Amino acid sequence: MTTLYQITNLIASDGAFTAEITFNPAHQVFAGHFPGKSIVPGVVLVEISAAITSLVTSKELAVKEASVIKFLQVIEPLLNMAVKVEGTIFEETEGHFKADLSFTDGQVTFAKLRGIRLKSF
Repeated sequence: MTTLYQITNLIASDGAFTAEITFNPAHQVFAGHFPGKSIVPGVVLVEISAAITSLVTSKELAVKEASVIKFLQVIEPLLNMAVKVEGTIFEETEGHFKADLSFTDGQVTFAKLRGIRLKSF
């Protein structure tokens, strides 16, 4: 199976981070979501949030809950192969983190995830 996405150009400092996500439009998930007009499923953006924050913190994190998740525009992997992710993260208590993230292409904001609570496992 081919990789759905790749995280590149991750830069983190003082709780803030940026990264680039490159999608693989040939991945089989896009054949079913949706035929003829592929879009990145929202659950994938949530999973990417956990993956990036895990890299930033050097801990394996899982999303526990979120205050706000807004999907504002669809991400079409053929048109938006690369998306920028910007965010902040801090440790609330031992092993529990809180993050805010935005997915953009520099002009269009595709999604905003606020008050994401993550737990290490």
